[in-house]
Amino acid sequence: AKKADELGIKGLLGRGVSDFSGSPKNRRENIRIGAAKFHGILLKPGEEFSFNKLLGEVGPKQGYLPELVIKRNKTVPEYGGGLCQVSTTAFRAAVNSGLLITDRIQHSFAVKYYNPQGFDAAIYPPSADLKFKNDSPEYVLIQTKIEKSKLTFEFYGTSDGREAKVVGPEEYDKKPDGSMKAKFVQEIYRNGELVRKMTFRSTYRSPDLYPIEKNPLE
Repeated sequence: AKKADELGIKGLLGRGVSDFSGSPKNRRENIRIGAAKFHGILLKPGEEFSFNKLLGEVGPKQGYLPELVIKRNKTVPEYGGGLCQVSTTAFRAAVNSGLLITDRIQHSFAVKYYNPQGFDAAIYPPSADLKFKNDSPEYVLIQTKIEKSKLTFEFYGTSDGREAKVVGPEEYDKKPDGSMKAKFVQEIYRNGELVRKMTFRSTYRSPDLYPIEKNPLE
């Protein structure tokens, strides 16, 4: 195996953090199993990261625990509740590292585990996915860790001089029924000059529609 320095991995590019305090036991375990899948992932220069592809199958065989979910007025066990905590944290790290986000959708509802709202990424294989591109000239190494109820993703590589700045997220159009909108902007600077700007907008529906329309992987 090539050493990190041979691959051009010299320092921290950026990190993403989220807090899952108050999560039930099964959700915590699913987050632990899911996060471990991404520890040590190497992205080649130009390679696109697909969360679902790297995650693989989600079921009892992989050690995931069920959470009860109401579907079509029936309560059914769904495996992998909590995996969106992992995708959300990976998304934050990619944004903060200045990488190019190619696919991201927000959750249907504002979920407390993903505060601040507007900085989340929902996944539900095979449809909803999180994708981003290593658009840097060197390898990117992903490391994950959990401390108590804090999940951290760290991206290591070699800076090509870009600087990432995140403006927001800010919440607006908040309604009494709990629906709201949020947005943030990822700005990429090189030598003090703005070279890329991406705005991420999120629309969250009223939690009164919950749990019929809930993503079971929340």
